[in-house]
Parts: sequence; structure tokens; C-alpha cells
Amino acid sequence: MLLIRRAIPKFSSCKAFPKFGLFVCFIAFLLAVNSTVLLAQDEDVFEISDPSMVIEYPEGVEGEVVIEDGSQFSDVIDGNFIQLAPDYSRAMLDFQNRQSNKEILLLEHSLNSSGQTNMTLGAQLRASAIYGKTNDAGKFPYLGRFPTDFEGNYASDFRMMQANLATSVSFGPRVHGYVETLFSDVFSFDNPKQGSYQVRQAYVVFGDFSRSSWYGYLGKKNVGFGDMGTLSPFSQSIPWHYFGALGEGGGIGFDNGIVSATFAGLSGGRGVRVVDSKASGDVNNFAANLLLRMPFARRDGELKLGGGYLYGTIYDADVPEHLDPTLFGDPNGAWDVNARMRINRLHLGVEYVRTVSAWPVTDHDVIAYSAEAALDSYFISMPARWSLSWSEGIQGPPGTEFEFNRQLVLGYRVEPSRNSLISLEYVRSTGFAPLTGLTSLSDRDVVQNSIVLGLTFTL
Repeated sequence: MLLIRRAIPKFSSCKAFPKFGLFVCFIAFLLAVNSTVLLAQDEDVFEISDPSMVIEYPEGVEGEVVIEDGSQFSDVIDGNFIQLAPDYSRAMLDFQNRQSNKEILLLEHSLNSSGQTNMTLGAQLRASAIYGKTNDAGKFPYLGRFPTDFEGNYASDFRMMQANLATSVSFGPRVHGYVETLFSDVFSFDNPKQGSYQVRQAYVVFGDFSRSSWYGYLGKKNVGFGDMGTLSPFSQSIPWHYFGALGEGGGIGFDNGIVSATFAGLSGGRGVRVVDSKASGDVNNFAANLLLRMPFARRDGELKLGGGYLYGTIYDADVPEHLDPTLFGDPNGAWDVNARMRINRLHLGVEYVRTVSAWPVTDHDVIAYSAEAALDSYFISMPARWSLSWSEGIQGPPGTEFEFNRQLVLGYRVEPSRNSLISLEYVRSTGFAPLTGLTSLSDRDVVQNSIVLGLTFTL
């Protein structure tokens, strides 16, 4: 009961926000919705315009825009296809959901090409505005920004969280590739693997779902471990912050629409975020993941049950950090269980992740869990969703200053068009336990209340 009571925000604390800040966020939200509705209207005009519009090409090459279906546009050049598939690109670049098995989306998308060589281009912009207040000057525990980004008691920020370019290629019916670049000052570090501009993912997939449910992959991608998604429209839940995994490796997978399983061998050394093992130049880390999908027979809905294991994590060293490849100890793996359910318009999700052994830094297991709910609705005629998310990360013994990070998110999102999403969140972050300086700078009594406006546009 104590945890539940602490999880419930004291909305009276919102009175501490200057009225001007709240007014700006509200006006920005309305303007974003209104402007995107106009864009959606313009998009409708484009869709009903003459599909034989001629494009200028170099001399000797002709092309035309062909509308293949309601979600995909193709530029036909000499029999090859350069595609824009908004629904597919949105799913591939979605930073909130389906982190660990998007190679399945690539294989499913390749079926549309009927075995022909083709290329699909995608892009995404995720911009945000935040206004927050902390009860302890200089300590800002909201996990969507670096703790050192702000000073004093107030935080205000306009930021391009992410700018992505993505290319999917089918080299034939059985070989497919995916490359995704990322610009971000928020998810970047002074490290060649995680700079402001980086190749976030680059991998090749071998498989043809029209012939077999088995496939293989090789390259840099989100590791098949857990779910790591969230029902919140913009802010990530704590399990992703603590255990999100990205690394180089190769693996095999199986997916028949009901059972989805992967096993991957990962190259040794420090990966991105949580992946870590002792020596480079050796495949000495691995991950396994399993997901069961069970559609309901008598109503519109589905139940998903999943679990995973990662052999090597950053929680093996006696120094709290995740960049230095020379810091490691005895392997300390992590396991994950997760469940998601949809019944008509109601969505529910839970996830629990834990290290196998205690972290040498705190002599305590590292734990992260989330419990979430969402309800689909409409804003005028546009799809919308209300969401509630509670998540917590625990890394220290009870009563210590570095015991926990907690996050409550009340969110609302609107989709003015299929390639745009506008969101507004109230986020209450409690406990200040930054990874760097964990045992010396942490303060369990810190509370930050924030308003987060999110804008996501995908092509």
C-alpha cells in the first residue's frame, strides 16, 4: 500500500507551475493539432489528384507516381520500385513499441514486392517541449533528458528528440536489408557508437514468409530481449531505460503468427545501452526471446505473453556507467517476463525485468517493472488514446538514497493523420538516482513534475 500511495500524484503540486508555462504548452498543443489537421486535409487532396503526374528525371529516364493502395506510394523507374509506405515506416521507426522483433515487419513487408527487387524509404521527426519543476535545485529525475541538462528548480526545453532516416531493401524474395540513421542530442554520448549522428541499426535478414516461418539475421539491431514497449504516447517506461538492448550479432528466428521466437549470438564487448560482455573479437554473449500471441475467439482482442533472457549486461562491473568497454566483471544476466492484452478499445500491459545476480555497485539486484493501461477513443473524428503508466527501477537496498527511480505518466494522444501523432503528458518523477554518480549524488526525496508535449511525424 505504501508504494501505491506514493504512486498517486498530488495534483495540488501542479499549482506550483507558473500559469504562463502551462498556458504555452496548452496553446502549443492546440496549434499542433490544428496545423496537422490542415496537413491531413492537404494529404487527402494529394491522394485524389491525378496519379499520372510526371516527375522530372535525368535525360533518358522516365517515371510516374503510382498509387498502389491507401498506404503505399511507388516511384517506378525502369521496372524497379522505390516505395514510400507510411504505415510500414511508422511501425519500423516507432520508438515506443515493438522494440525487439521488427525484422518480422521487414519480412512481412517484403511479401508485397512479389519477389522483386525494391527499396522503401522512410523518415521520422520526433520533437518535444518540456516544462518541469523539481523540489531540489539542480536535480531533475525525468528520464527523457540528461540530469545535467538543467539548473535551478525549473526546466524548460524545446528539443528535436530524434530525426531518423530509414531504408529497407529487398534484394529478392529471400534477402532483405534495413538501415536506420539517428540524429539526437538526447540519446547521444561522447562515444563513437552513440554520437549525435549515428547509424542506429543496420542488418540483413534471410527469409521468405511465403515459404517458411524460419529466418536468420546478421548485423546491428535492437536485441531480441523482452518487450520494452510502453502505452505512453511519448515518454519511455523505466524497463526500457534500464534494460533496452542494442548490439551487433547474428541469430535465427521463427514466427508463424502465433509463436515468435529468436536466439542470437552477440559480439563481445560493450554494446549500446545494457549489452556487455568481457572481450571484443569473440561471440561471447547471447539473448533469447519468446512471444505467444493468442487471439480471443469471441471478442475483438488478443493476449500476448512473452519472456526473454540476456546473458551479459552492464550490471556486471563495480563502477556505475555504460560506455567504458574496459569495465566488466563476472557475467550478470537478466531475465524478462511481459504480458499485453487488448479487449476492444482497452489495452493493458505489464513487464518485469531483473538481473540474475546483485550488481557489485549496490550489492542489490537491478529490477525494473511497469504496469500500464490505455483506452482508444476519438477527438472529433481523429483516433485518440488516453493512457496511464506506472514504472519503477530498483537498484539499491530499502532506505538507501539510490534505492529507486519512479515514474508516473498520464498521457493523451491524437492522430490527425496516419503519419502524424500529437501527444500531451503529465509526468511525475520521484527519486533521483542517476547512473553516473549513483552512490554519491542520489536523493530519494526528489520529485519533479513535468508537462511534455510530443510531436511525431513519419513518412
